[in-house]
Amino acid sequence: MPAPANAPRSKILQLAKRAAGDLRRGQITADVQAVGLALSERPDAVVVVLDLLIAEVGKKRPDEALCEVLLFMVGQALEEARMALEGGGGDHAAGLVTEIRQTLTRAAEAGRLPPEVMLLLAQQFAAAKLDLGDELRALTVDLSEQAAAQAPMSGPEDVAAQFASLAEALDHDPFLIHRQLSEQIAAFLDEQRLVIVGSLATSDVASMREAALGWLLDPSPAVARQVAQGLSAAAKRAALSAESVERLVLMRPWLDEGLQAILDAAIRTCRQHGLQPAKKPAVQITSVLASGCDGSGAQSVFVALKRGRKHALASLLVKHGFGVRDAWIHEDLSRREIEQLLVQIESEIDVFDASPEIAQAIIAHRLADNLDRQEPPPFGLVQFLEAVSPSQIRPDRVDAGTLIAALLADVPAERLSAQAVAAALAASKLWPKEYAFVQSWFEPSDAAPRTAAKAGTKKQREEAVLRDIIAPRRGHWAELLAWTAKAAEDDGEGEECVDFALVARELLGDRPLTDIPLAGWIARNTVAVSAER
Repeated sequence: MPAPANAPRSKILQLAKRAAGDLRRGQITADVQAVGLALSERPDAVVVVLDLLIAEVGKKRPDEALCEVLLFMVGQALEEARMALEGGGGDHAAGLVTEIRQTLTRAAEAGRLPPEVMLLLAQQFAAAKLDLGDELRALTVDLSEQAAAQAPMSGPEDVAAQFASLAEALDHDPFLIHRQLSEQIAAFLDEQRLVIVGSLATSDVASMREAALGWLLDPSPAVARQVAQGLSAAAKRAALSAESVERLVLMRPWLDEGLQAILDAAIRTCRQHGLQPAKKPAVQITSVLASGCDGSGAQSVFVALKRGRKHALASLLVKHGFGVRDAWIHEDLSRREIEQLLVQIESEIDVFDASPEIAQAIIAHRLADNLDRQEPPPFGLVQFLEAVSPSQIRPDRVDAGTLIAALLADVPAERLSAQAVAAALAASKLWPKEYAFVQSWFEPSDAAPRTAAKAGTKKQREEAVLRDIIAPRRGHWAELLAWTAKAAEDDGEGEECVDFALVARELLGDRPLTDIPLAGWIARNTVAVSAER
């Protein structure tokens, strides 16, 4: 397939080769990290990367390190495409993902991609939370079955040994085990994944059995249901640990009613067997940071923890309209390491001093998005909550108006006066310079360039976008600003929270958008971004 116009093929190959050299030396340098930046700046260059990868794996002695870097670059491009899709980027990102699928399908059909490479590419789709597509998935499964038919048959002892080896390599962490295995088997059909997950649930390795719980949150209802039934059967055999039961309690509200009923029965059975909640180690929360919402609706929460003499950093990513997207923990950190991480976070994104209660409110609201989309949250959320808030969190949507009213409920009357509102509106003119997250506020829809193109002068284009694109979506921007205000609720004297909430209320109301400087900024930024497309 021809490369896109002006695709920097030689530059990409040169960068990839330098990064491959670093990998061969066991180093993670700027060259390795730069490959992600190269693809984020020019995601359609992934077509070139695929050409390079297909050519390299076709050699008699392919450079494994170079292949690894090229695979990583494909993954970065897919991640960028997925973020563009979620941010409303629409046609271009969808077209790019389709083109990638078609390129891989043609290469697989022509016998140019070995099964092991196809599986690795399928893992990149899974890691980016993108669907592989029926045609490419079927091809991947066929290639895998052909390779398996030529390999020696694995007996139960071999499978058990593989599980034990994987568990050992991942320090018996069920969350790491689930993350790795779920990506590895993402390309398999539901029937095949059910067999694999079923073998995990009956494994002699305790951490493997714990990891099996993660497939209750599988996107496939068939997989999730069979896992629930398997856990119910395990409960009757008294084969579930106290820790597993507590995790089932945490996950229960995030699932549909049918799965809840199965798990309720399993939990009751375990309680009847005398299985009581496991004793939790004492945890001290030393810091909670919450970010503002960026233009795509993404918001992050970071919680610094202390367990004994060791520190940890729990991280959470949520997204407006999509729910909880990712959650993980950096374990066994020193005090100096945790301080360095917090400094790095504060230098890279706008964060506010928050609290566990604010984190819980953000999670509850975004879990409602997960339920609406029928896309369960990641298993890592269980790990996050076990460390930060072991009590059960139920999905609880809060509309923007209710949230704003709650944020302003105890604010003194003088801070709600007409003069205070005018001051907050005036201050919003400076927010793009003060807050990095506001710089990403623009409408990414494909309608924006078309709307701007119909107008004449730059001012007229901005007015057209404000009237035709921003106005119908003013509730969307009000909600992002309201949840930013929630993040800042406990920060300092709360002045930023009040200003954010006041402007959010004006966006949600009927004040002309021409009188709201922040709305004018979104329109100007939209026109500027549209001109670069």
